[in-house]
Amino acid sequence: MVDLIEESSHNQIGNVSAEEMDELLVDSDGNDVENLLLNSTGSIGRVNFVGLSVDAAKKYVFSDLDIAYAFYNAFGRVNRFSIRKFKVGRSEIDKRILWQTFVCSREGYRIFRWVDETNRKRAPKPETRCGCVAQMRVHIDVGRDWWYTTLFQNEHNHELVPPTLSRLLRSQRRMTDQEIQRMNNMRDVGISTTQIYMQFAEQSGGFENVRFRRTDMYNQIEKQRQLMESDVTETLKYLKKRKKLDPKFYWSYEVDNNSVFRHLIWMDGKSRVDFEVFGDVMAFDATYKKNKYKFPLVVFSGVNHHLQTIVFGSAIVADEGEGTYIWLLQRFVEAMNGKRPNAVITDGAKAMKLAIEKVFPDAHHRLCGWHLLRNATSNVSNPKFTQQFRKCMLGDYEIDEFEERWASMVNSFGVKNMEWVETTYGIKDMWATAHMRGKFFAGLRTTSRCEALHSQVARFVKSGYSIKEFLHHFRRWMGLLRNNEAEADYYTSYGFPIMQTQVQALERSGASVYTREVFYLFRSLLLKASSVIIVDWRETSCSVNYDVRKYCELTRKWVVSYWPGSSEFRCSCQRMESFGIPCVHIIRLLIYLQITELPESLILRRWTMKAKEAHIRLEQQGSLVGDGSYESRIAAMNDELEGLPFAACGDLSDFKDVMEWVRNKKAELFAKHKKNREGSSKSAGEKFKTWTDATSKESRDKKKRRRIRCSRCNGIGHNRRNCRRGDEHNQMESGDEGGSEDDDDWSSQTSEEEIDEMDFDVTIANQKGKYH
Repeated sequence: MVDLIEESSHNQIGNVSAEEMDELLVDSDGNDVENLLLNSTGSIGRVNFVGLSVDAAKKYVFSDLDIAYAFYNAFGRVNRFSIRKFKVGRSEIDKRILWQTFVCSREGYRIFRWVDETNRKRAPKPETRCGCVAQMRVHIDVGRDWWYTTLFQNEHNHELVPPTLSRLLRSQRRMTDQEIQRMNNMRDVGISTTQIYMQFAEQSGGFENVRFRRTDMYNQIEKQRQLMESDVTETLKYLKKRKKLDPKFYWSYEVDNNSVFRHLIWMDGKSRVDFEVFGDVMAFDATYKKNKYKFPLVVFSGVNHHLQTIVFGSAIVADEGEGTYIWLLQRFVEAMNGKRPNAVITDGAKAMKLAIEKVFPDAHHRLCGWHLLRNATSNVSNPKFTQQFRKCMLGDYEIDEFEERWASMVNSFGVKNMEWVETTYGIKDMWATAHMRGKFFAGLRTTSRCEALHSQVARFVKSGYSIKEFLHHFRRWMGLLRNNEAEADYYTSYGFPIMQTQVQALERSGASVYTREVFYLFRSLLLKASSVIIVDWRETSCSVNYDVRKYCELTRKWVVSYWPGSSEFRCSCQRMESFGIPCVHIIRLLIYLQITELPESLILRRWTMKAKEAHIRLEQQGSLVGDGSYESRIAAMNDELEGLPFAACGDLSDFKDVMEWVRNKKAELFAKHKKNREGSSKSAGEKFKTWTDATSKESRDKKKRRRIRCSRCNGIGHNRRNCRRGDEHNQMESGDEGGSEDDDDWSSQTSEEEIDEMDFDVTIANQKGKYH
């Protein structure tokens, strides 16, 4: 225990008295030697520590204790040793610090209480303490309000590190506030810590010029996490901030009876607008391991007018039970002001199916074709059966023809009485094209778009992210997704496609209405229209019915009805109703009737360039976006500062002038805004228990230091790299081989016969995987 020293005793501490210090601080003319007073880190930089003697070092005085520490640390860097703070003396009256000792980091000796334990899992760290007596003690001069040196010893009983390694000494490694801010900015855009460290090295002229190690960056990141409140509180504060910037931002959460946070759903204003325009068809699926709690991520997605995947909303849930999905869908409907999708596509999970029946009773539920084929492979284990099952599922058959093909298939393979086959046939209206004809699904037949979204999200988020970090990086990914849509909008509006068919008037009409990607599909149908012919027609009281057949194939017939008064068309194939683009049979009739403009009845607004016109106008008026002036000012300042370092560093005097101005301006601005930042950081969010007590600040304070656990043997006190069972485990792993799925790209394996039968259906399917 350090004895407390009274304020009056400071005049005779150590080996330099106040009177002697007064003599040191005046020259022969009696004037103060101002350059011996160090009041900033910049003034310390002007001291030449090379060859600085002990007597010369004692002459310096310091404006505060931090400057004194920085002075001794700079002395240690040049003399190749590390320092640390040691004993401190305080006033018995007001506990004010009167003196402080800084010592060599190798002062003292290690306590060997725990070193000799026999049950240690890891070897003890190397001994670094050797009783070194090098130290510096500073004392306050109350009258002048500065600190002067009362004791300075520079005798070391150990070898000093080589000059090239002095930057690695512990006291020399530090990250400035600006470097921490730069690191955080780069982490916010998904740059890994290793890449950030390499960027620092590149900017500094090499790793030898970086003042910290990569481990110090990891320690700083962990320190910032520990200073945060619980994950739930930080998440709620983040969501409230998003709501303030985006008035249409929606979020909701659920807690259990013990106030444990369980489910969270959120969507921003643009997602809600997208659902209002394109929410007639929705797909959703769950994936795991996108956050440190390993809880499922549920993404509600659809397809926009560029055939791109869009996100309507997202959720993190604690489980995948029926009650969870009912709560999610109810909150989803609430966020969308009561609007429900007309069609929903899922992987067939029972909990999802029951929730959809209760919350979306009028929506047609379609099962994912890929999951059905995978189930067929696993249950029947016959590739030929899977191939025939795929034809029954995707083939453009009439209902009678589908029934005949199904009966023939199950009888030929002897699976008629198999439970999975019977169950699947019982829900054929959820997967068979023949039984879903006329129902609009926007060309979606699988949840592969959801799977693609999950794989893209994995590039932006890590499994160890907290919920707040996950939300931030998920938003980054959403920004990229929407930028793809903006680029597609640009290419649609910029220029005009070159006409390539013989019916250019009709082709030009489609190019002026549809987005570029949808137009390419429409043009492919124009080219296919020559493969069908009109063989007969019949006139009724209000319409004309035309019989359409394939060229040189009279076995199948389609009937196209035309109402001249309203310019309406309807085909028995019902592909216009299923996909929202005229089928080849209707297009053939348009050519036959020499119609040069697409009738309004054949144009589905969701596929046109004007699909979001009204909502884009609102965005331009600023009703859906936050104030962007702050970001604009940052961008403008970055533009103005570009090239300034290169111009200022060319001349030494210019460099000093610019650096001095920057330091003063930064200090002025930081002091001006410090109070505001502190006030905003103290605003507390709502208090809830988090998913796990590990992130609770209250429980973290009570816990002891976290013990390391091996992920290989589950032992405590070591990790997998130094596990004793490592060799044995590696031998076991060397024989493991991962499997692969052969039917992953089933849509690309459709036969030529099936392409002719499926026509436009396959064309849409082939566009699914195309992301801009």
